[in-house]
Amino acid sequence: MTDAPRTRAPLAELSEVQRRRLDQAQGAIEKALRRVEIRREEFADLAAQVAIGLGRGGASAVARHFGWTPQHASALVAAYKAKQAPEGGTSHECSRRLRDGH
Repeated sequence: MTDAPRTRAPLAELSEVQRRRLDQAQGAIEKALRRVEIRREEFADLAAQVAIGLGRGGASAVARHFGWTPQHASALVAAYKAKQAPEGGTSHECSRRLRDGH
């Protein structure tokens, strides 16, 4: 052991090119993740629309197709209806309009 004070090694610094490349890569990933989230929402809406269009048992049929729980498919239907219901409207009215193609 020595009595000399410990010194730290100099901290590494990124070059401007390295920073720019890393920032671009991060931006590309964030953009891709946003696109995936949009597609996921579209997929959930489509699954809900199919379930609604099938009527009684539709959520269970969609759930069986994808290996989901019926509760998950029902939750997608409920979320979709909530998004589609007009202010003050009911999810029942929304279901009727969707089944009738309006």
